[in-house]
Amino acid sequence: MRVSLRSRVLLTLLQIVLAGIILLPFFWMVSVSLKPATEPFSIPARLWPQHPTLDNYFTAFRPEFRTYFLNSLVVSLSTVAITVTLGLLAAYSFTRNQSKALLALMTLVIGAQMFPSSAIIIPIYRLMKGADLLNTYASLIIAYVTITLPVAIWMLRGFLARLPIELDEAAALDGAGPLRAFFLIIVPLSSPGLVATAVFVLIITWQEFLFALSFTSTKDMRTLPVGMNDFIGQYGIRYGELMASSVLVSLPVVAVFFLLQRQFVAGLTAGAVKG
Repeated sequence: MRVSLRSRVLLTLLQIVLAGIILLPFFWMVSVSLKPATEPFSIPARLWPQHPTLDNYFTAFRPEFRTYFLNSLVVSLSTVAITVTLGLLAAYSFTRNQSKALLALMTLVIGAQMFPSSAIIIPIYRLMKGADLLNTYASLIIAYVTITLPVAIWMLRGFLARLPIELDEAAALDGAGPLRAFFLIIVPLSSPGLVATAVFVLIITWQEFLFALSFTSTKDMRTLPVGMNDFIGQYGIRYGELMASSVLVSLPVVAVFFLLQRQFVAGLTAGAVKG
């Protein structure tokens, strides 16, 4: 009993230390966002501002920021809808048809994750330029679907593999066709996996920087990560406004995660094993 209590205390202390290490950058980001312009450079540095102010938030939330937010929202939600839909259809095919051709294709899907974004951005850029899609929502959505779809297929395949094929057979015996069985049985039962995949894709696309920087050339098409560069000038960095905009950018994703955290965890754990 004494050893068990000691293990629990050590585990709790370890969790507290890890939580502190993880949360410290976020705390510092909020702290700097509340400091006046000169206080981030004060010596000694203070963890919490001596004179908290919201001026940085008012400055950060300018009309350009609202345009960047709308662009990020349109691109991210469109990517989530397309990726989850295509990923679910592909994952369903991979789990219900065990042909060698599909297994080879699944291997290629998994292998696609070996290539970083920097390795595929040039060919995608040339394709977008040839199709005259640069500086449009379509170019970003196509690029984001390209980099998120393989992961979505892999995540959803792990979840759908747990659904017995007898569900499809029972639906067929009741007179339901493949499409009806898919939408009335498979899709509702896949909701935890769909939520987990959607949240994952949303996080990836919401904070993506490289493609957004390369594929947009005007301010009215920038997304939030690229728009935050406005606070980094040639002669200095406006840290307070930069941190305030970082907090504003993080809030939507944090809110979505906390609202859907149970479904997110359930989806991940449900697809972790088969059987």
